[in-house]
Amino acid sequence: TTAGLQVLREAIAGWFERRYGLPRLDPETEVLPVNGTREALFAFAQAVVDPTATGAGERPFVVMPNPFYQIYEGAALLAGAEPHFLDTTAANGFLPDLEAVPARVWDRCQLLYLCSPGNPAGAIMSVDYLRRAIALAAKHDFVIAADECYSEIYPDEHAPPPSLLQAAHAAGHAGFERCVIFHSLSKRSSLPGLRSGFVA
Repeated sequence: TTAGLQVLREAIAGWFERRYGLPRLDPETEVLPVNGTREALFAFAQAVVDPTATGAGERPFVVMPNPFYQIYEGAALLAGAEPHFLDTTAANGFLPDLEAVPARVWDRCQLLYLCSPGNPAGAIMSVDYLRRAIALAAKHDFVIAADECYSEIYPDEHAPPPSLLQAAHAAGHAGFERCVIFHSLSKRSSLPGLRSGFVA
């Protein structure tokens, strides 16, 4: 019901093609406008997490950076999952240390929230970093929700932050399996009251 106008979805698909050098996304099946990215990040966990899937009385994990945008934790808890926090510190370049996560955590993970550029530290995930996350998602059967709401705020005009979709395409995932990204006009266009964003 929030599919919006065809011309809007076409514009979003065109922006991804220009900004990230991706093949054109299908505006009918790969792009969705949302009434605020916060709501989309929350609703996505409700759609993806199955609290009954792990069995043995264990709740699934939703893995997220720490510190984090508060909606990640709230979405995980209300979806019936257990938040698992990956501390981002100066020692790890303010990026979640994916390799330090035990396999037993990844095995119970159903959703991984990533944020690049990160909030609040601003660390940027490289394509190689994002490809490692995609490989873990494929191995352990979880979905990545990449919060890219700050993608157009960066200091070096010659080095814009990459997207999870770029990393998926570079890894040969033409269908962007297990990858969903979230963008917002609030930050990049100074339009926080418009409640306008999109998912791809």
